[in-house]
Amino acid sequence: MELTFAKCESIVKTLPVGFYTGRRIDITLDKDARTSFYDPMDDKIVVSYPIIAMRMEQTPDGTCDEEEAVRSMLYHEVSHAILTPASEMQNSFQLNCMEDERIETVLRHYYHGVNFRKQLLDVHGGKIPQAQDAQGAFFNAVRFGLGTGKVQTEVNRILKKYAKMNRATRRWENSRESFGAGYYEDDVDNLWDLVRKEYKAHPEEFQPRDGTGEGKPQEMDKMGTSNSTGKGQFAKKASRGNDEANADEAESYKGEPHECELNPDEIKKMVGASLGSHVDLNEAQVAKLAEFQKTVEMIIGNFNKKNKGGSGINTYSGVFNPRAVMRKDYRFFERAMTTQGNNKFGTCHLNLIIDSSGSFRENVPLTNGILAVLSEIERKNRNFSMDVAFINHEFHLCESVRERKMIANGGNDIPDDMKDILMKLQKSQTCNYNIILFDGDAICNRYDNYDGNKLFGVFDMKQTTLITDPDNEQYMNPPFTAAKVVVTQNYTEELIDHIIHALTIAFG
Repeated sequence: MELTFAKCESIVKTLPVGFYTGRRIDITLDKDARTSFYDPMDDKIVVSYPIIAMRMEQTPDGTCDEEEAVRSMLYHEVSHAILTPASEMQNSFQLNCMEDERIETVLRHYYHGVNFRKQLLDVHGGKIPQAQDAQGAFFNAVRFGLGTGKVQTEVNRILKKYAKMNRATRRWENSRESFGAGYYEDDVDNLWDLVRKEYKAHPEEFQPRDGTGEGKPQEMDKMGTSNSTGKGQFAKKASRGNDEANADEAESYKGEPHECELNPDEIKKMVGASLGSHVDLNEAQVAKLAEFQKTVEMIIGNFNKKNKGGSGINTYSGVFNPRAVMRKDYRFFERAMTTQGNNKFGTCHLNLIIDSSGSFRENVPLTNGILAVLSEIERKNRNFSMDVAFINHEFHLCESVRERKMIANGGNDIPDDMKDILMKLQKSQTCNYNIILFDGDAICNRYDNYDGNKLFGVFDMKQTTLITDPDNEQYMNPPFTAAKVVVTQNYTEELIDHIIHALTIAFG
């Protein structure tokens, strides 16, 4: 079946997603997105059109009603955006299969007029595929409930254990149940080992019962309501307990859908909690972030009141900036403006260059919260703009608002052309301010001869604050004279303070 973007988009617009999430939330179909995800910067769910189109292509003509099929696929993608952890899970065929089954099991009876199980069969031509190898056996065991009792007991255990996992779940959660996404990956790997062993001993248990299945298993995604109400044979057998089920390891299951014990109220609460801009933060950090946002808005608000028209930049004016288009930014024009005070332009451009090496991991949630707040303020105020760059073993300039989300890994290095990069970030006809943050050795990835003072010295420039821990004092010889240097290990607190300081200089 061929599905056009226009047809898919028209169906997207009919989805009452807000009813299921417990609040109003936008949903957007994206022509290029490789996965579906929740975008906290814009508070919207982005659905991948290529994935939907690919699955419709796999569905033979005449197998199903187009709108019903697309609706089920869209809700499958929405479910990924809500329940698949935002932490970087390793991608594999086995993990994709289990994650598809997990989200559909949790939300099987949650959506109205959606039949995930029928959709899965339709993609395979209305038939369960033959298990031609261990990978096919794994697919049939997880997605169609086939296989030995030992395998299905383990599938059920994993689904039950990780039922409440959602996009806010961290990779390694320190809890009694070992709930983190990393443990989930380990459990799926162990299930894969078990399936290979069981398939070798009992290959017939992983085949469709009527022997009519054909073709290869199709993954529902590239990561990125069922009408059935009875719990069926699978639930009855699994409920007997591990000892009895394990003793009967060759006993087969007849493909009944897996079930989840969460009720609709629990699911709605879980969904609502996972769809937030700052789900990784504790109460104190949320309060700190709220105070930061209030302070910044007050600074810019007071400036707008003093300078008539300062807040009225709601239409594009001034000079076209081609570099903004290259960065896929929405600020295509720069605006020159004369105002009272030290900042003759009345505008401010903030450059944030932030360490994203592995040692910064504990600071990532609050830093991402800071970036989200600033992105929202930038969207509302045409006289404020910013560039965000992350630096670890490579330098990455965020080309869009969506990229302003940090993941910490690797070591650190400063590019040889860092001075040129900095100069290109300085915008004309505005007040520029640079904040650079390193939480450890800024050049730890270099093992050959290099001049650390020369590499690090490029940050010694006016309208610049360098936040660093003591490791980098070795690279400040001679001492910095133009930039303000803050030696600390309270990185996010100093980052907040000096952002406020920079905006006070520009708009105070």
